[in-house]
Amino acid sequence: MQENQQNLEKDEISLKEYLAFLVATGGFVGKIPIAPGTLGTLVAIPIMFIYWDKGILAQLSIAAAVFFIGLWASIVIVEKYKEKDPEYIVIDEIAGFMITMIGIKLTLIHLALGFILFRLYDILKPPPIKMFEKLPSGLGVMADDIVAGVYAWLCLFLIVKIFNI
Repeated sequence: MQENQQNLEKDEISLKEYLAFLVATGGFVGKIPIAPGTLGTLVAIPIMFIYWDKGILAQLSIAAAVFFIGLWASIVIVEKYKEKDPEYIVIDEIAGFMITMIGIKLTLIHLALGFILFRLYDILKPPPIKMFEKLPSGLGVMADDIVAGVYAWLCLFLIVKIFNI
């Protein structure tokens, strides 16, 4: 009985840790065992539809807010569980995909192209994206996806402008 009580106490988390876990996992989507990063990326879409028509300043502001809230949540979770970049943290994918879509109209084709480009850059991590992973704690979790989002944004922007999509 006392051993069970001790195990329960070990598993208990504070409200701060619970909120950080909720944010970091994209509302627990990151805990889905199949393709958590891909599913986490999709979480950004309904969030973007809420404010995307408010203009580029709103898009930049919300993306920055998601980054900083995600940074806080990632730091809390990485320090609590002592894991460098656990796959269940998907707030970095959410923020990175938001970066990919800044200034781009949210049409089905744009979302699909942006999604594919972002996931490719996030998975393949061409230089210098991989280098950002090595940053400490939650910054390393978040930074590589932000840079992948910038790469994907640049490609998407060029595709949209060149092909007039």
